Amino acid sequence: MWILELVVILIVAVTFSNIISHFVPEVPISLFQIVIGLFLSLLLGVNVDIDAHWFMLLFVAPLLYNDAWRFPKRELWELRGPILGNAILLVLLTTLIGGYFIHLLMPQLPNSVALALAAVVSPTDPVAVQAIAKRVRLPESVLHIVAGESLINDASGLVSFNTAIKATVVGTFLIGQAVTNFFWMTFMGLIVGLALGSLLSWLRDTFDRVGLN
Repeated sequence: MWILELVVILIVAVTFSNIISHFVPEVPISLFQIVIGLFLSLLLGVNVDIDAHWFMLLFVAPLLYNDAWRFPKRELWELRGPILGNAILLVLLTTLIGGYFIHLLMPQLPNSVALALAAVVSPTDPVAVQAIAKRVRLPESVLHIVAGESLINDASGLVSFNTAIKATVVGTFLIGQAVTNFFWMTFMGLIVGLALGSLLSWLRDTFDRVGLN
């Protein structure tokens, strides 16, 4: 029964956030949802226990897939250079530089913990950028780069975070090993993604040819 109650509460909260966002369009709707979530958690005691792996599978992956499906493929391919540069190299540099800067500010934090904190904030938030872009009217090419980067930078940030967490658990952090692990996981993720994507595209085309929609 508590699951049904939780679902109703979350649906009402999301609906309420949409209503508020309609009257205050200058503020991204995600900020309203964060505030409502904090209110439900701290004041009403609403608590959802979910394993991080299930959260990734049930929420993050479908959202990224949906964004990738709607993204214009031609622009993604034409801007692949700046998109990959920002999403991978820039996120990695931001994590490394930001991590060491955080360690300088708070020496009591180990390097690996500081890098994990930097990895959390390194990916660009597309919702905030799009909200700002609507007001300053950024060029369309810049918006495509930001949107395309947001499809990939979450993976880069998560790989960086995972690497830093592993280093924290083990107790030692080697920059060379961390960078090698980062690019290895990125490469393998790309290969697996291409293989699964090609398989699903082939299945979809096969079903279309035989009349199964």
